[in-house]
Amino acid sequence: MDNDTDLRFALQVAGAELADTPPPSDSPLGRLRLFAVANPGVQLTAGHVHKALAGTLGLRSDRP
Repeated sequence: MDNDTDLRFALQVAGAELADTPPPSDSPLGRLRLFAVANPGVQLTAGHVHKALAGTLGLRSDRP
């Protein structure tokens, strides 16, 4: 088995799947990706993840 097949099998066992397309922009992961692109110098933290999950993460960093 190659690594991709191993990963897909492990994710299937865990009840998940490997996506072949980017996540929707209105999903938590999609919001995190958009934020990271808009703020390349900002290191993502747990606070960013919590805001993305809550739907309150904007595209601009709160840092000056």
